[in-house]
Amino acid sequence: MTDARPTTASTEEPSVLSADDPMSFQRLHPLSIILKSVAAIGQNLIAMGVLYFSIFDQNLVYTGLAALALLAVIIGITTLVWSRFTYHIGPKEIRIKSGLLSRNNRSIPFDRIQDVSLEQKLVSRILGLATVKLETGASAGEDGKLDALALADAEALRDRVRDYKSGVTAMAGDVTGEPTLTDDTHERPPLFAMDNRRIFIAGLFNFSFILLAILGAIAQNLDFLLPDDFFNPWYWAEQLSEQDMVNGLSFSAQIAGAIGALASLIAVGLISGIIRTFVREYGFRLDRVDRGQPGFRRRRGLFTLTDMVMPIHRVQAAILRTGPIRQRFGWYHLKFQSLASDGSGESDHSAAPCAQMEEVDPILDETHISNVPDDLAFHSVDPALWWREAIIITVILGGVSIGVGFFIDPSFYALILLVIPIIAVMILNWRHHQYALTADQLFVRAGWWRRKLTILPIRKIQTVDVGQSPLDHPLDLATVTVGIAGGSSMAPLKINDIPMTTAMALRERLI
Repeated sequence: MTDARPTTASTEEPSVLSADDPMSFQRLHPLSIILKSVAAIGQNLIAMGVLYFSIFDQNLVYTGLAALALLAVIIGITTLVWSRFTYHIGPKEIRIKSGLLSRNNRSIPFDRIQDVSLEQKLVSRILGLATVKLETGASAGEDGKLDALALADAEALRDRVRDYKSGVTAMAGDVTGEPTLTDDTHERPPLFAMDNRRIFIAGLFNFSFILLAILGAIAQNLDFLLPDDFFNPWYWAEQLSEQDMVNGLSFSAQIAGAIGALASLIAVGLISGIIRTFVREYGFRLDRVDRGQPGFRRRRGLFTLTDMVMPIHRVQAAILRTGPIRQRFGWYHLKFQSLASDGSGESDHSAAPCAQMEEVDPILDETHISNVPDDLAFHSVDPALWWREAIIITVILGGVSIGVGFFIDPSFYALILLVIPIIAVMILNWRHHQYALTADQLFVRAGWWRRKLTILPIRKIQTVDVGQSPLDHPLDLATVTVGIAGGSSMAPLKINDIPMTTAMALRERLI
């Protein structure tokens, strides 16, 4: 069986074989067959459970035979796919051949590779393997994947690409001779790291109902085991109304029960947020990397360990997220909007998920982005931001409450009271939507409950658009939309509802 180590990990002189020579191509590590087979088996566990309870009528013999047949098919197909996937690491490019029937021969020049990230799922970590993801920016997510290589080979490949892009010409034998990123970054303290206590604090602010969503998904896949109308809320309301125990309770006891149910729901949300945060942020460590192109190296993950390097020169903006409770205790979440892309395809990278401001400043200093000066004056936007939408919401909700209350039940007239908290949130959002401009940076605040401060160097701005909606024309207001390379087209940076003359003046200063 062909050795899985790439040619860059050899201590001999580089091979003179051409990339067109089949002998120069390598296969992935043979243990990758086990990785992919385990993943495929896990995806079919629910299907086997359904077959056990339905078609096979809880017959263990038939279910076992079906499981063995499925296992043989999965391993056979996975082995065949593995045998047809080969790669070649040349002096200036990586070539990947894949496909069973339709063969694909992809060439990825080192010059086009923007980011190289490593990922280790739980089984991969046990086996000492890693997945190498190559991103060129030509499409969403990674453009090439080597799944999986030995961890040392994966790190050597990442170092080789980074050395090439920084102008370091290393022979193949030099790749393993130089210290890897792991050796380099462990010699000095990290820029930022989180212990379990800090991760727990971060989880408290990441309220989530993911556990309920998982249980609901499982219940829907096994709905044949559940009673009829299990997912019908009116059914459960009717069942509760017919219970003598509930009807026998006093009004105060029923209110206490409702409060208890709400508290239980909140507790589930908090526990879900803590678990989700531990799974994602466990072992979080951010280091400065000087080898090759200077950048940040981030490692995190409990079950899936991700190891990515984000070049500093590709950072476009800094984002500070917080909330009214988090800010009261001085906690912030620092993200960088970057041209780099992590394994999930996101362009906003967490640099410090739960940090105090004194921990944020040194990280910002590495990117030459300045935090908000103490004496910086922020400008508020026009109050029309809230009162125009408040009028529309009031008219719509008032019409719904009157219609439903008249035709169904008068108690639905109380729906109009929802206008009060909605308008209160609108006013708070308006008060927290502010902007400021210095000689070299733009600051934009948005949101009250989910507060977001975007710090954008003016040199990174790509486009500035000034737009007016039909509701803006009568009030001579405008919205300024700032385009950033790598920014989200769905949620661009905006300064809403400022006077038209102010918007045009701001545009001139920004471009």
